[in-house]
Amino acid sequence: MSKLQVLELATYYLIAVNFLTFLAFGYDKMQAERGGWRVAEATLVFFVVIGGIVGALAGRALFRHKIRKSSFTAKLGGGALLNLGIVGGLVALENRTSPEEQAKLDAVMASVHYPGCNEVRAAGKAPLRYGEPGYRTDMDGDGDGVACEPHY
Repeated sequence: MSKLQVLELATYYLIAVNFLTFLAFGYDKMQAERGGWRVAEATLVFFVVIGGIVGALAGRALFRHKIRKSSFTAKLGGGALLNLGIVGGLVALENRTSPEEQAKLDAVMASVHYPGCNEVRAAGKAPLRYGEPGYRTDMDGDGDGVACEPHY
């Protein structure tokens, strides 16, 4: 599956989960007004954890539901943070470099040696980016993956 297809599926997923979250907040508000069976707070927070933060915020605002309940607001915030951690972990897993790929990058960077940034600039190769021939972390003063940056 291509990255574009994954992105498209993720978009459809987020639309669906946010729509369901919005409906859950609306249903819970309606049930609260009628005195009926309510949606558990844990269920509403779960929707946020699986990606429904936009639907939750929209539902709270439109239905004016649970907006004064600070303990629930804290739970929603925790759910949103947990969601960000999960997404960040998945992105990190997707973007990790295999040992074989890292060995290739290391070989490319070691294929050229410059004693320092003055020599890189004199060769017309500045700035050097991570993965390019001649790049070394000791020439990258701020650790941003770009060595021998111009001085301003």
